Amino acid sequence: MKPFHILICSFLLVISLVACNLPALRVETITPTPITPTSQPPSTAIPPTRISTTPLEHHIGVRVINGVGEFYNRTTGDKFVPRGMNYIRLAQQTKADGSSTFYHALFDPGRYDSSRVNSDLQKMHAGGYNVIRVFLSPNTIGTTSGGLSPAYMKNVADLLNYAKQSQIYVMFTLDWIPGGKYDSILHIDCCSTFALINANLLPPAGLKANQLFYQDFIRELLTLNAPTEYIFSCELRNEMFYDTDQPPLSFSSGVVKTANGNSYDMSKPSDKDLMVKENLVYWLDEMRTSILEVDPTALVSVGFFHPQEPNPARIGDPRLAVTEPAIWQSTLDFVDLHAYPGFELNLKEHVENYGIKGMQEKPIIMGEFGGERSRFSSIQAAAQAFIDWQVESCKYGFDGWIFWTWDLNEQPDFFNALMNDGAINGAIAPLTRPDPCSP
Repeated sequence: MKPFHILICSFLLVISLVACNLPALRVETITPTPITPTSQPPSTAIPPTRISTTPLEHHIGVRVINGVGEFYNRTTGDKFVPRGMNYIRLAQQTKADGSSTFYHALFDPGRYDSSRVNSDLQKMHAGGYNVIRVFLSPNTIGTTSGGLSPAYMKNVADLLNYAKQSQIYVMFTLDWIPGGKYDSILHIDCCSTFALINANLLPPAGLKANQLFYQDFIRELLTLNAPTEYIFSCELRNEMFYDTDQPPLSFSSGVVKTANGNSYDMSKPSDKDLMVKENLVYWLDEMRTSILEVDPTALVSVGFFHPQEPNPARIGDPRLAVTEPAIWQSTLDFVDLHAYPGFELNLKEHVENYGIKGMQEKPIIMGEFGGERSRFSSIQAAAQAFIDWQVESCKYGFDGWIFWTWDLNEQPDFFNALMNDGAINGAIAPLTRPDPCSP
């Protein structure tokens, strides 16, 4: 996610990927429109919404056999190995404050290309792929009146219908929730004590705003009679992190009470560390619970870029990625860890920084892997590197892989699978390599 490689370092701060050594497209997140305080703050209660269609059981589930977690197809009972593509379109969008940004535009009304989606999913199916990962845009999914855009959601449902036809499962991810009513709730606890991404992940209002968005998203798809059983996962964040240069992590004094009901002393680094870890697990678990309330068999996950230690990485980046509690302590169904060859860490170092430590029960996927064109001598060399990277990841317990990207021509500095007459697709496709762990 880039120009093209733009990295979300904060709402309005843009840092190039090359400088940060982070490959995937990172675009600026959405700055919520300030809310004028009133004498009566808006209610944080999640209003009930009638579901017109009972959710069908999702086809893909997670089970544990002899202590080892795996994906499986609930319909057939067969083991399911996610192998797919990040399916991305980028375009200029207008944010709530009127400014322009270059961001994920796959479902944008007026831009969504139904026939192209249908054709692409058929081609992926023919190559043996079974999963796509797509981004929701906070700039275009919402409405000024506060809810979700009917036109946008019809496009999401349209893609799910084509996914069903092609037997492709869809992983939805996002970087930020939209404005409107979600922003109004978020701002109850923003922004003096909790700011930017911290306002989403630490206070009660941030949790409630995110819960409401995900419940509304699923309910709207059910209302549209979309085949939600073809949703592979609701990924709570593309790459989850905290802003260490924003309140409350930027505080050096004071006591902060967070969504889990506990209080932490900001003068103590140990309390800050505990606050982040405890609230990470609490937020993830509460989010999963709220999604299962409306879609009981949904899989819920979260994505991460690599932490900065023990192997030094992302030096100077104020974003704090905390992965071990999500992997080892949360009730998430699986975790999505992003790792690209050719950058600052090898795969073993990625695994050490992520803290996988031989995790067996919770499946781990590599929801982004790919390569920057300048880091490889040729597209053939890149294709071989991607195969080697995938094969090596098997010994570290990865259970699925989603390549960055299928055909993202809007990001010319990165390889995509269809470049040079599909040179990379021909090398990594399941049809070509049925066993992802075989060299």
